[in-house]
Amino acid sequence: MQLSVWAKPSFDERFNELAKMAGRLPAVKPLRQKQVELEEQLKQELAPRLYQILLNWEETLNYRNALEKEWMYLAGIKDGMKCLKGIQDFTSD
Repeated sequence: MQLSVWAKPSFDERFNELAKMAGRLPAVKPLRQKQVELEEQLKQELAPRLYQILLNWEETLNYRNALEKEWMYLAGIKDGMKCLKGIQDFTSD
């Protein structure tokens, strides 16, 4: 099942809303603080060139993870739509 061209922006917007909400979860706050502390440690310990390489690696990792999560989110929507269609087909017979 293919999503309609008009539907994808709506689902993308909802995905972004959910991502923001997930970022505000209580369990995430201490992890974010830990990440800031570790980043500062790395900045102090690594040579600037190595630190920049690490930042580039992190950016690539984060982008890849975002793409994978978006794909899974859209796949879940498609699966849900298939289930709903199956139920509707079953009950309309």
